Amino acid sequence: MPTFNDPTADAAEARQALRGLAHATLRIDDPDKLYGIVGELLGATRSLEQSLIQLGGASLTHQDRAAHDDGDLGLGAADAWAAADALRQAAGHVSAAESALDQASGHLGRIAWQRPQSIGPAQDAVNAEAARRALDERRNRVRGDESWFTPDRIADIKRDRGLGR
Repeated sequence: MPTFNDPTADAAEARQALRGLAHATLRIDDPDKLYGIVGELLGATRSLEQSLIQLGGASLTHQDRAAHDDGDLGLGAADAWAAADALRQAAGHVSAAESALDQASGHLGRIAWQRPQSIGPAQDAVNAEAARRALDERRNRVRGDESWFTPDRIADIKRDRGLGR
């Protein structure tokens, strides 16, 4: 449970929660859950971005207390600035991830997952071709998507995770 006042404990808990999520998402049996999971991760990235910005600010706020082991305050202050800059850059990368998650959420929000059906390889090929055509049409309408989740890649992922038929 977050403390809301002990950033060290909350960071450790967040790490453990993400570790648990990484394990839990090895296999997702109900695709209806994807939208909610991505939505929660979207919220988490927003909080992470804010935390990184605030950590960078704290590094700058306390730069006058920064010193290297040999007592050099100048080098300590320089490292405080460098850390703040690196944290700002990390926040920018998280912001980019947030944008991608927002796109994924939008895509998932338009999907009405169907119950699995017992179909043969011929129907799988028809479905894969229909998905490929739909994706090509979407890419033609939306420039710059550059998604690597093509139908072939999705099939590879399913096969690698033992989810293929």
